Amino acid sequence: MHIEAVYALPDAQQQVTLALLEGATIADALSLLSNTPTSAEWQIDTRAVGVFGQLKSLDFVLTHGDRLECYRPLTVDPKTARRLRAQSQQAGVNKS
Repeated sequence: MHIEAVYALPDAQQQVTLALLEGATIADALSLLSNTPTSAEWQIDTRAVGVFGQLKSLDFVLTHGDRLECYRPLTVDPKTARRLRAQSQQAGVNKS
């Protein structure tokens, strides 16, 4: 069976087609990805992988045509980012 593995960078998306045996899991796909030159440097958070936008565990069994999405680790905590945006917007309003 074949699946697509994707990884989004801030300015581009990388995609790799993987050939796996029937019954292969996400863990199997990630193991294969680590040995693929195109994806060997992807910084994958193994607690945050999904199929078609749905978070899945490493023991999830893939099927032909699945889109395995490999999410990058967060660089900023979402709550902190939201607070900083609000402060920035408030500062812009107070200058007027």
